[in-house]
Amino acid sequence: MGFVDRAEHEGIGRRAFLGLLASGLVALLPGSALGVQRRRRKTTKAIFRLSTHRRRTCKACKGHAANRFYRTRKAAGKDRAHAGCNCAIVKQEIDRNLAKQYFKGRRKVFDLRSEVT
Repeated sequence: MGFVDRAEHEGIGRRAFLGLLASGLVALLPGSALGVQRRRRKTTKAIFRLSTHRRRTCKACKGHAANRFYRTRKAAGKDRAHAGCNCAIVKQEIDRNLAKQYFKGRRKVFDLRSEVT
């Protein structure tokens, strides 16, 4: 007589019931209990800057690039020091909380020279 046949005639035993109950509870636990990693919130934010490295640049470009942070690549492209500026647009990671301070509201450009955080 197998387990299923015996269960039909005698009902389910205490040990079998507790085993099924435990396996059901394990199935309901969050993914971390089953070895599945949860996604961690990133602590950094990607921002964009103008870079003068390895380029022949004027003082206006150097001062502009050293002090400006941009929320998007498009904003960096539109805010050049002058019409002939050929500075590269580079991506940089900064602390997420600092990025929130720099880009409060819908601000797209942050300048270290004139802004106070």
